[in-house]
Amino acid sequence: MPDNQKALKRYRIILKILSREGSFSSKYIHEACLNSGIEVAYRTIQKDLEDLRDDHTIFGRSLGIEKDEKVKKWFSTGIPKEIFATLELKDGEIDALLFYVKTINQYRDYPIFKDISQAMKKVIDSSNISHERKELFRLKNLLEPEIHPPIAGIEFIIDLLKAISAKKIIEVEYGRFGNKPKMHKVKPLILKEDKLMWYLIAINIKYNSYITFALDRIKSVTVTEEAFEEVKFNSSEYFKYSFGVTVSEAEPIEVIVRFNAEQAHYIKTLPIHPTQEIVKETKKELLLKVRVKPSYEFFSKIYSYCSDALVISPSEIQDIFRSNFLKASKNYGST
Repeated sequence: MPDNQKALKRYRIILKILSREGSFSSKYIHEACLNSGIEVAYRTIQKDLEDLRDDHTIFGRSLGIEKDEKVKKWFSTGIPKEIFATLELKDGEIDALLFYVKTINQYRDYPIFKDISQAMKKVIDSSNISHERKELFRLKNLLEPEIHPPIAGIEFIIDLLKAISAKKIIEVEYGRFGNKPKMHKVKPLILKEDKLMWYLIAINIKYNSYITFALDRIKSVTVTEEAFEEVKFNSSEYFKYSFGVTVSEAEPIEVIVRFNAEQAHYIKTLPIHPTQEIVKETKKELLLKVRVKPSYEFFSKIYSYCSDALVISPSEIQDIFRSNFLKASKNYGST
């Protein structure tokens, strides 16, 4: 395929015309290009026609293009349908693509971002998006998402994705903070993002149990030639009662938390957990019930509301919060 996008656009128009029945003059084809918004010289179109006839490397095959020298018109004996791979996008699809391109900018500091940007550029350039709307894709201050800073381990993402897709067993050298790295042989299942960090969820072959690796603590990844049978893993069910990526083997419990009226508006707009249910709501407070497996992430979430939240039940969870708040208050000493 030609590298020059302008030439590619001209070629598509020329081939669409020549795919019809009959023969067409160079002048007719030139006017069709001009009417399509492509500013091009008549001589350029003549050369394009000659190139498409003589140079079979442009599309990797002969397109059956010939010229009737008697009437000076061009025709084709058969252009393959797959040549017309232009993306015909609807208005809503273009808007969705624009939003996607702008939000993916949050990963601009990731090594892979350059390849993503180039791939999206090819999609945009080969589509029916108008020149005016293409300008929106180039604007830098149109939409500003949170930026994901590069973290250690993101260089393993592509290899992990390939291993997950090919169902290949991998060997992971992993070191928890303060511990010597160890080798783990696992079946990779899914990559999950949480709070700007990436995690690999896998099955530890030695123990036949789920294991979670934070990518920033992975030292090396080796993809083996050993394949494994498909594992039926439902991510939504697995993380249903968790906060973040920590999933304990304990049974989930119901926790009721009281929030003041000011926080209530935010919590209803942005739920703290998928299982949350409103037990009671008044002008002064909101009672919320969540079904969770208590973890560090769960406690941290409730801690973040400070005096705006109070755990009502169960008593054992309430005791944990009471004890930790007392310890925290001692850190500040007396005033």
